[in-house]
Amino acid sequence: MDQQGSDELRRELALDQAIGAQLDKLVRRANLAVLKLRNAKMEENQLRNLLDAAMESGSVEVTAGFIRYQIGRDSANWKDFGHHVISDLGKLGRDETEKVVDSLKHMSIADADALKPRIQVRLMQLYLGYINRAFVYAKKANGFDHLKEVVSVA
Repeated sequence: MDQQGSDELRRELALDQAIGAQLDKLVRRANLAVLKLRNAKMEENQLRNLLDAAMESGSVEVTAGFIRYQIGRDSANWKDFGHHVISDLGKLGRDETEKVVDSLKHMSIADADALKPRIQVRLMQLYLGYINRAFVYAKKANGFDHLKEVVSVA
């Protein structure tokens, strides 16, 4: 393996590690978001469509636009939840993304700042995936109260 390939592999491993360090925070954020759906008539496929939009677009702004569209179509189910998720996406872009970048800099990854857009998209995708999982659990197993327990422990 040449030096460039070795540096790229090192960067990717460091990126995976730095993002991995944020997973508990993402799960807690996701659980809090799902609690907004306790009394909503949200269906699993609606959140799956949100996750699909995020995965396909690879864009935080496109995903926020999708959520706004859903709020416009179905305010009763989406309004509080949707605005909460959009707010979280902004916080992920500021807080967790910066923590990942700082971690990469600490590991001497030279182009850490250039990875910010990629990091933010990956954090968004993970967060929405955790929302999807938590919602399926809460809805199917009547587990909304258990999501609260997990959030309060952390």
